[in-house]
Amino acid sequence: MKTAGNLMAVETARRINSICVFGGAEEGREPSVLAAAHQLGREIALAGMRLVYGGGSGGIMGAVAKGAAAANGAIVSITPNFLLEGLCHVEGRPQVIAVPDMHTRKRLMFDYADAFVAMPGGIGTIEEMAEVLTWRKLKQHAKPLLLANITGFWSPWLTLLSHLETAGLMSSDVNQSLLVSSEVAEILPLLRHAAGEIEEDHYAWFEEAIDASGGFFSAPNP
Repeated sequence: MKTAGNLMAVETARRINSICVFGGAEEGREPSVLAAAHQLGREIALAGMRLVYGGGSGGIMGAVAKGAAAANGAIVSITPNFLLEGLCHVEGRPQVIAVPDMHTRKRLMFDYADAFVAMPGGIGTIEEMAEVLTWRKLKQHAKPLLLANITGFWSPWLTLLSHLETAGLMSSDVNQSLLVSSEVAEILPLLRHAAGEIEEDHYAWFEEAIDASGGFFSAPNP
């Protein structure tokens, strides 16, 4: 796995335009995690990047969206129809895309993203993150995935991945492709660096991915 400690500065023309953030729908018990989520959303917006997330204003993922909205960032909220009723959206002008089911939601979140960040979250966050890892293992994409290990939240998950590798049930390239940071300020530089290491023919920008997947693309709000 890669951390800021072994990050070498590189100059790259590649630009990450859209970041998908996974995170819990609950707030959890650590106020510092909510603060980190808000900071991440703000930094994504100030960097001129689009935030893609699962929708709503609650929990950790809602804190990311609030941070982006506070900095006038572009936000894409992708939510299945059965969750839309009673869902409170963040202030501003988020682009809300309603989809028929969870499978379409995950696919569209994937297509809209140039990179992924997993904030602390529950079983849904784990499932989303594991699927992105699995698709990368199967060489279906090369988009960077970073675990925001705030307060050491993902350390048990990293231990499990190491255990799977030691047991011979997972190849080492899964861990090697994973980015990890416990500091929000390191997240965007790590993602930019990782994107710069990827060969052009192994990287599909979100517009191209959406077109290839069957034209789910819905233009963002101006």
